[in-house]
Amino acid sequence: TVVITVYLTIIIANWGGAMDDAVRANIQLAIFSQTRSGWLRDVPEAEREEIIDETVQAMEDAMGLNDPFLMRSFQWLKQGITLNWGETRARVSRYRSEMMDIRLVILESLPRTLLIFGTSYLILFFLSIILALYLTKLYGSWLDKLMITLSPLSSAPAWIFGILLNFFFLTVIKTNLFTGGGLDAWPSSFQLSYVFFVLKNLTIPLLAVILSGLFQAIYAWRTFFLIYSNEDYVEVAIAKGIPPGRLNRKYILKPLLPSIITSFALLFVTLWQEVIALEYVFNVDGIGSVFLLNLRAMPPRTMLIVAIVTTFAYLLAMTVFLLDLIYAWVDPRVKIGILHRDNHLSRKTRGKGLLRGIKNRLQPKPTGESPLWKRTKEKAPQPAARAATLPGRDWRSWKSRFWTGLKNRARKLAEYPSAIFGLAIIILMLGVSTYTIIAIPYQEVIVRWRASDEAWRKLPKDAPPAWINLFRKEDLPETILMSSQDDNTLINQEDGEIGVPRKTISQVSDEMTEILISFPFEYLYHSFPQEIAGFYQVQYQEKLPLISIVLITPDGREINVGSFTSDKKQDVYYFTRQEKLQRKFQTEFPVQALLADPDADPLAPLQGTYELQFKGYFFEADPDMDVDLVVYGQVYGIAGTDGSRRDLMVPLMWGMPVALWFGILAAVGTSVTSMLIAAVSTWFGGWVDNLAQRITEINLIIPFLPVSIMIYVLYSKSLWTILGVTIALSIFGNDIKYYRSIFLQVMEEKYIEAAQSYGANNRRLVIRYLIPRILPIMVPKLVILVPSYVFLEATLTLLGVSDPVLPTWGKLLVEGFSSDIYRGVYHLVLEPLALLLLVGFAFVLLGISLERIFQPRLRER
Repeated sequence: TVVITVYLTIIIANWGGAMDDAVRANIQLAIFSQTRSGWLRDVPEAEREEIIDETVQAMEDAMGLNDPFLMRSFQWLKQGITLNWGETRARVSRYRSEMMDIRLVILESLPRTLLIFGTSYLILFFLSIILALYLTKLYGSWLDKLMITLSPLSSAPAWIFGILLNFFFLTVIKTNLFTGGGLDAWPSSFQLSYVFFVLKNLTIPLLAVILSGLFQAIYAWRTFFLIYSNEDYVEVAIAKGIPPGRLNRKYILKPLLPSIITSFALLFVTLWQEVIALEYVFNVDGIGSVFLLNLRAMPPRTMLIVAIVTTFAYLLAMTVFLLDLIYAWVDPRVKIGILHRDNHLSRKTRGKGLLRGIKNRLQPKPTGESPLWKRTKEKAPQPAARAATLPGRDWRSWKSRFWTGLKNRARKLAEYPSAIFGLAIIILMLGVSTYTIIAIPYQEVIVRWRASDEAWRKLPKDAPPAWINLFRKEDLPETILMSSQDDNTLINQEDGEIGVPRKTISQVSDEMTEILISFPFEYLYHSFPQEIAGFYQVQYQEKLPLISIVLITPDGREINVGSFTSDKKQDVYYFTRQEKLQRKFQTEFPVQALLADPDADPLAPLQGTYELQFKGYFFEADPDMDVDLVVYGQVYGIAGTDGSRRDLMVPLMWGMPVALWFGILAAVGTSVTSMLIAAVSTWFGGWVDNLAQRITEINLIIPFLPVSIMIYVLYSKSLWTILGVTIALSIFGNDIKYYRSIFLQVMEEKYIEAAQSYGANNRRLVIRYLIPRILPIMVPKLVILVPSYVFLEATLTLLGVSDPVLPTWGKLLVEGFSSDIYRGVYHLVLEPLALLLLVGFAFVLLGISLERIFQPRLRER
């Protein structure tokens, strides 16, 4: 498994010649160093170049760079297995790069990862088991429901909690008691005085890891414990008066030891994938940070990347080897690789049965019917004919049973209001997603979101949504937009309605025409607008027009804002950017001085009806002028705007179908497929089980997150390609081993033996007897997977792997966390985060009800 995995990693890394290029770069560096040291100093220049070329060619031949691709791959495989990559210029921190032996780089960075994040995950693991076991006694209580309700929080990755905790401790409560990582300087030797320093940097990463996984882990383990606590032998033990402590250890925890040990072992297998983002956020020079820094280096340090993957291949190989031994040690009923039972079919026999069934499907029938592969174009039999060819099966009765079962499930689901609420949210969001795709096509949203500032410049900057005024005592000002080109503009009228522009054209003399555009508007807010701007268009031939701006306040004062000669036929006049206004009012914010109440102390706007006049004086025939007035408010629309004035409804609406459809399809597809593979491989055993386990172990050693980043950096810049690779690699993941450990125990139950004794076939045994037992365990995992895959896009964006054109929730989160949250622009973070959590809560509410429907013993009595 290790050999195959390392070889596949080398193929992925060297498919485009990245490893070959790295070796050539090392050769060039060695030649350059030798030349600077005086090599060939006394040789004439013409001969020197020839000798260098011959030396380079000889070194490339010695390294096998001129061999066929297959031979080079096997050569790299030998070096990869032995970690004999020699020295390379590696980035060992964000600020340090030096020549080091690759083995030394790994040995130096790995302990740092285990110290900080290994400790955090260990605490999370044991704490979740203890709390879940305690909640088993309080099933249905408010504390139990609270933990389940909070489980969607665990769908957010730990780096999000890390940034929020950093912001809370450093900005909100302003304490230096804790720091968010920052362990980029490590002591050369241990001293007792370093303990407090390490704990100070460890606290926030520890809290982030625990918050990101605690509630989901409690939810999952609680389901396990509830199932086993309802077994008959547990009730007998309770009737005997066995103390609770011994009851938990001997009757609940002991049967679950294979599952607990599997989770504990795979914790360290998946740890290093999580730490890539964590070490990036907390600035820890561990194995994940070294991986990312050297992958981003120019050129990428491919040898070091392959060496890191190989290191974890060895760790996983030892882990899964010990797991099979521990299974049989902690539960003597579990037998791997031998006869399932003496008096029933062995796994080897079942495996042969699977082959025999496939063979029979491909062979001609005794009646002379063509084999399956020759019947692809034949007309399918009609339902009545098909029923006749299948003795004992009536497709109408099967259809009736199916719909009856579906109605019963729906009727039971209707008994849970939380399920109806969660399902309603999911259906609503799916409907909005479908509408968004139809109303705003993909190409249109790309153009709108990537448009220049010209397309968004009439919107306020960093404005929160307008509905926050519902929760404020004093409303924040909204944006006022008026245009002289509107159909309701009054032309050549003395008086105009409030909010309706008035345009008047007057012939002052034979050579001069005056165009007056007046904007009457009400301003009834207690705070000032962000800005006032006039977007004007003028029509003239050669002589430049003169434009003056006058503001008439509610108390009758006329303020000359400014006058200028326009040398552009289309431009914008921003009040705040006018140096003359700044000097006139002696402030950098002249808009506040223009709207200020002269009698107010402290400074406050004068409320009432204003009139802003734009006067244009033209010195040619047939002139024209139009103005769009924008009084930029502090709130805007349903979702607000970002720092580039873009309407956030665009990414929020288009992020919804991307998140939902990808999350649902990925979670359902990977969970169901993994469960079916685990069930079939465990039941048939033999070569089927071995094949599934070897593929799973190979896939586990090639972690999807580093591979996705590697493919993005070396090959494809498309996010859809990265997400497709992630889904493909997630099918053969931890879940197969997780479900297999449970199926191994379920297969030893008496009802399985009883079903075999009355002649139940393999398909019925797997579908009706094995899989239903796993559904209460699979449902919570599937529920959490949906928002987890949604957050995956945000994690990839954080690491620099994102589609440069598509707006998503992840991009909003990363942009908000990187700068906006520290500027006080919280809505850019809270809105996508709230939608992500809403998705999680909806699926959790539905999942809890499905859990009780699938597992009647979990229903409240």
